[in-house]
Amino acid sequence: MGIGISTFTEIVGAGPTKACDILGIGLFDSCEIRVHPTGGVIARLGTMSQGQGHATTYAQIIATELGLPASDIVVEEGDTDKAPYGAGTWGSRSTPVSGAATAKAARKIREKARQIAAHLLEVGEGDLEWEVDRFTVKGNPGAAKTMKEICMAAHTGNLPEGMEQGLNAVAYYDPPNLTYPFGAYVCVVDVDRFTGEVKVRRFYALDDCGTRINPMIIEGQIHGGLTEAFAVALGQQVPFDENGNHLGNSLMDYFLPTAVETPKWETDHTVTPSPHHPLGAKGVAESPHVGGIPCISNAVVDAFAHLGVTHMDMPHSAYRVWQQCHALGIDRH
Repeated sequence: MGIGISTFTEIVGAGPTKACDILGIGLFDSCEIRVHPTGGVIARLGTMSQGQGHATTYAQIIATELGLPASDIVVEEGDTDKAPYGAGTWGSRSTPVSGAATAKAARKIREKARQIAAHLLEVGEGDLEWEVDRFTVKGNPGAAKTMKEICMAAHTGNLPEGMEQGLNAVAYYDPPNLTYPFGAYVCVVDVDRFTGEVKVRRFYALDDCGTRINPMIIEGQIHGGLTEAFAVALGQQVPFDENGNHLGNSLMDYFLPTAVETPKWETDHTVTPSPHHPLGAKGVAESPHVGGIPCISNAVVDAFAHLGVTHMDMPHSAYRVWQQCHALGIDRH
């Protein structure tokens, strides 16, 4: 049996122009939001989801900021003919940078909506309070205008003097700093000294990615990242012979774990909001990969620690671990 521990702090959310650029162009991101008279929304961004659930996360941000149903929000990503500038999806930067731009654009719209509500209710802007999906007059909650009512009013002529119709906004977000998700993982493995097979008995992962916008999506990303960490630590490699010929030319030779091989992941979290992100959110998708690989590897090495072993090359496939057992002579008795 071996026990592995890994604690980590990751650096994600590439974006600060002062620290990150490509050929001098900043890695900031932007979001354009258009609100229709009926309260329907179209949001356009320069990121591109590969299964992370961007459409759900961005829609949830907008729904929370504007009090409009997420089901009425359409998110369009990655169309360079339509979307404003964005540096794309990589390095766990979508929520730290594009998510922040989305929140800022939504807040611009809400501030314009506040002015319209004050006009309709014939009060000062400072006399209004925001409650979930409407502006109410302080001390008189019966006097209110919902966002859907305001959306319709924004496309009519009943507006404050000099205000343009519509509820549209574009926001650019150049983050003042990167974000720093962190975590602590513990893994317990059992090693069969006769076959070299490694089985994960238990794996506990605690992550802190700041404000958790959609916990279900976060859990899915952590499970996926841990499964890939499991694959890297215990089997994935690109082997070559002495002549440089690739010996793993197909997925028959490359370890892609399924539900059969993958252990049960025990996940947990703490919440330490990012001090500069509008929502306090950090990246998360790569964290379990960062922390999971050394955690599993440390557990395998620890199983041999009583024999003086302090290092074993990854991946810890059954054959390679058996070779270690054989070299130590523990596979014969």
